[in-house]
Amino acid sequence: MDWAILLLILNSLPRDPDVIKFKEFNLDCDRFELRRSGRVVKLERKPMELLILLVEKKGHLVTRDEIVKCLWGSEVFIDSEHGINTAIRKIRRALRDDREKHCYVETVSGKGYRFIAALTAEGTETNGAASNGAASYGAASQVVLSLNETKENGKSEWVPGPFNEPPFQNSVDESVVARRKNPGQVRLRYWVTAVVVGLLAVGLGVQARYFNKPAGFLRVVEYTPITYDGKTKNLAGADSSRIYFNPNFYDPNRVAQVSISGGGIAPVPVALANPWIMDVSPDGSNLLVRSEDGVQSLWSVRVPGGSTRRLLTSVYVTSAAWSPDGKSVVYNTVDDKNVSKIFIVKSDGTGALEVASGGKAERLTNWDVSWSPDGKTIRFTNNGELWTVSSDGSNLQRLLPAWSSPDICCGRWTPDGKFFVFLSEGSNKSAFDSMAWRGAQIWALDERRGLFRRSSSEPVQLTSGPIRWSAAIPSKDGTKIFAQGRVLRGELVHLDVKSKQLKPWLGGISAEHLTFSPDGKFIAYVTYPEGILWRANRDGSSPEQLTSRPMYPLNPRWSPDGTQIVFCDFASANRFQIFVIPSGGGAPRPLLPEDKSPQIDPNWSPDGKRIVFASEETNEGTPTAVIKVLELATHRVTTLPGSKGMWSPRWSPNGRFVAGFSNQDSLTVFDFETQRWSPLFIGDAPPRDYLTWSRDGKFLYFVHRGAGAGVFRVRPSGGAAERVIDLAGFRFTGSITVWMGLDPEDTPMLIRDVGTTDIYALTLEQN
Repeated sequence: MDWAILLLILNSLPRDPDVIKFKEFNLDCDRFELRRSGRVVKLERKPMELLILLVEKKGHLVTRDEIVKCLWGSEVFIDSEHGINTAIRKIRRALRDDREKHCYVETVSGKGYRFIAALTAEGTETNGAASNGAASYGAASQVVLSLNETKENGKSEWVPGPFNEPPFQNSVDESVVARRKNPGQVRLRYWVTAVVVGLLAVGLGVQARYFNKPAGFLRVVEYTPITYDGKTKNLAGADSSRIYFNPNFYDPNRVAQVSISGGGIAPVPVALANPWIMDVSPDGSNLLVRSEDGVQSLWSVRVPGGSTRRLLTSVYVTSAAWSPDGKSVVYNTVDDKNVSKIFIVKSDGTGALEVASGGKAERLTNWDVSWSPDGKTIRFTNNGELWTVSSDGSNLQRLLPAWSSPDICCGRWTPDGKFFVFLSEGSNKSAFDSMAWRGAQIWALDERRGLFRRSSSEPVQLTSGPIRWSAAIPSKDGTKIFAQGRVLRGELVHLDVKSKQLKPWLGGISAEHLTFSPDGKFIAYVTYPEGILWRANRDGSSPEQLTSRPMYPLNPRWSPDGTQIVFCDFASANRFQIFVIPSGGGAPRPLLPEDKSPQIDPNWSPDGKRIVFASEETNEGTPTAVIKVLELATHRVTTLPGSKGMWSPRWSPNGRFVAGFSNQDSLTVFDFETQRWSPLFIGDAPPRDYLTWSRDGKFLYFVHRGAGAGVFRVRPSGGAAERVIDLAGFRFTGSITVWMGLDPEDTPMLIRDVGTTDIYALTLEQN
């Protein structure tokens, strides 16, 4: 007996329709189904539960605490803020709710949400009996509503439960209220259903015990730190006793190891230039190591001992993995035409076979190749999606074509092949949740097959919360996952003029992109890593939230009159787009919604009539960075002459110049009077990030990273750059890994990394 039979029998039981209608939508609470004009609208489980809860309490405020209690319960640990925001966003997307003026779900700032559309009902009974929609929803979400009905003067009166509010507001059509069943009918149906379910459960239990063992899915039951130094580590692989990883790219000890039970970190001697571990052989005897010394090569390195064998020469390898038997290697490379390809080569470097390339599907910008335990399948990441191909080069296809996650990477099988573990932000990903830098959450896909089992097409999330993970690697015995866990936090620092040291400022809040109002009385900043834009007094007091996820504002700038703030965002339209928001609060509004090209780094002209920003133009099929100017009065957009290859524009305080960086790594200034660009010679410290004019326009400040890192300034007329702050050993962080700004006295501000990054062992259990 299968679940399909169980559902068929349950659906054949006598039941009344529980369909609620609002505008062109029909919400079937029994079936957990939403239809628009007769067509099913896809909505996941949690958003559907929340929609039913809001509809049941139509017109009444449902607080965020109530939502957490109803949807997840008090005993479940989850990042509820992200969970609720994501569910609301999916509901509004499904209902096509207007961005500016909500017609269905109203947000009560700082409190919760309210369903505001008028309701009617389908399947209304003329004898006054009604369906048990609220009770069925309560069972599904473990929420108990008191649905006792009393008769007085021929009218129905509801006795509310824990919410102390009726399921529907008084303004609801009376036919909706008339649909509730009397208690006798509810009890009869309950006992009939309970008996049938009980009998079928026995049969299904026998099936699971004798025909389909084990029947459970994975869950993480324990998190155990293995390292404690908090430094960046890039996991590569593990054997039965050690975990191998690559420390920070600039760390001289480029290859390291630690015991799977924890302890001290030890370097791994590798006699190669700039070694980078890519995988560990199945028996733990050899490492796949990429080396780069003018040209790139791939090597097999014996452990212990360190003897080397060259596999590939002059090949740019982005990822590589051993076959299950250790006799072959799969690797990804990019040819001279910038087309990504996947090859299999024997462990002695001979017999290369092309498995997939840009000619067989979309342009394959792939990496994170992995091999199934049976050796038949290879999977890899392609443009944020999981792809799969047979090891003979056939059956190239997407693995999860219908899954709605915006970004996936770093997949690996458990040793028994039953589960495929990978990283994704799921639907909670914000604009700059780049997994390569900030991590994601761990998910698993059930790969098991059986006589009475189908493998699930929907992955299950294994982790949640503030720790973000990368490079999830199952242990050799399959009982754990080794992963790098990162707790993101920055510290706002400010140059102390007297001591010439960077010290915490505004209490060391985790914030970036801080900018002052024209009168210097207020500040706007973006919290990290949440990505929320706030407005506050200059000393940080009385903060007011201006935006919410998934929007992640970048480089906010006050208008010259102080009434508006302009910024760019990626998440709202899946591309960089300029928004403007009233500085006192309100809805963000896109400035150029019709423009489909990128809109990055907006800056006001001093008179507030124009906005300069970086964009992109395509010439002969090749996209090129350019700088554009928007005339706010006419909405006309023009390209600055000669700005090809230019980016990061900044308008000078006197309005005459626009400074920017070029693709040639130089600082250049455009003069509106001469209509010409003038490159600045600034000595041995080329600019890299965050170009900023001083308030009087006499200097341009910028950040330089790498060797000789620091904050520098140079005159717009050119000359040697002057070091303002020495940033040797400074830990950069932020939405794009670095940020620098100036206060009204031209004192530099930065965000310093005070988060932690360590290796954890996640203990698995099938439940």
